Amino acid sequence: MNETYAQRMRVTFATDDSVKYVGHLDMARTWERAIRRARLPLAYTQGFNPQPRLQFAAALPVGFTGRSELADVFLNEEYEPGHFLAALGGALPRGVRTLQAQPVPREWPSLQSQLGAARYRVEVETGEMPAEFVARLDGFVDRADAPRQRRRGKEQVRYDLRPLVLTLMYSGPCEGGQCFEVTMRSDPGATGRPDELLAELGYESAPRRIEREELLFVALA
Repeated sequence: MNETYAQRMRVTFATDDSVKYVGHLDMARTWERAIRRARLPLAYTQGFNPQPRLQFAAALPVGFTGRSELADVFLNEEYEPGHFLAALGGALPRGVRTLQAQPVPREWPSLQSQLGAARYRVEVETGEMPAEFVARLDGFVDRADAPRQRRRGKEQVRYDLRPLVLTLMYSGPCEGGQCFEVTMRSDPGATGRPDELLAELGYESAPRRIEREELLFVALA
């Protein structure tokens, strides 16, 4: 991998409902176009097929919003964070809002390699009373396992959802239904998804809103 860039800028950003159905690859291309439109000197890898030096901590699943997402942007020139944010923020589409930027050491490991879990807020439309809803959550927590299947390429892979749910807590009623917060493992070997948890709880087809509130790192360095 080409390391001839001048600066590694770590950007915190949020997304809203207007872009929640944009897939990760399309979002990455949107960022690349915005960076170029802002005339920021984005670094590229060398070789026959140069790729932009742009790394997201974790892909945001389609249909989710993010409150505090992270990306590393590699630049060929050094920028002051405020100037960088002003230029990039004006070029990104509505629905993607930059919150903070700070240079980080070039030698630090990738964000993806340090990610350990993610915390989500889930709103699900249901006519159940709070006591019934809480009983469902408690029932899942008390289970020893939760066998499920997930498509991986052309194959159906079996996995256990239960150990991927680290914490599960009722948040209270919300508009049209009930809310909970869940922290799920999110590492290269085992990643849990709130939509799969909803299916296991019996809400596979229920309208919902899922926001990733925080990315949790094993050691952010």
